Amino acid sequence: MHALIALTPLYYSLPVELPVEPFRRWMLLVAFFAGVSIFEVVRLWKGVTFFGLRPHEKYQIASFAWAAAGVTLLLWLFPQDIASGALVAMALVDPLAGEMRGQKKREPVTVSVSLIAYFILFLGVSVLVGERELGVYALLAMVGSTVAIPSERYKVKYVDDDFLMLVLPALAMTGLSYLL
Repeated sequence: MHALIALTPLYYSLPVELPVEPFRRWMLLVAFFAGVSIFEVVRLWKGVTFFGLRPHEKYQIASFAWAAAGVTLLLWLFPQDIASGALVAMALVDPLAGEMRGQKKREPVTVSVSLIAYFILFLGVSVLVGERELGVYALLAMVGSTVAIPSERYKVKYVDDDFLMLVLPALAMTGLSYLL
């Protein structure tokens, strides 16, 4: 399920003005996030658990809701090339890092593989959809990976890494892009 986040940049292929008046593309994001938020409020209120929900998420906001918030912010507020690269990289690297830790891989191996995978995925996707020079994307990928991997590795009590791994690298890369 986590890897499906890699499909969210397809949002940009939708027309800005949808065929049904007066709907706009951004309204789909608002509806998506509102739907996830309402579902999460009801889930917490009723104490519902389901397959895939981690035990600690029973009484706090679940990772899928954090991911939905991050996806919504990236698609709405960040440049398409940075958002697309960060979404695909997070969708695939976050579970990769978790699986490697679960198999008791040594920390330097897990971190190195995660950094390299994020770098390659971000670079590939951003070059594919963007218009900046390759060197700029390589620099952005370097910054994004060095922000994303610690965001995944070090846990924050109430904010899920699915959100942090999207928003923090996107903020760092967007800020850097204004300097380049």
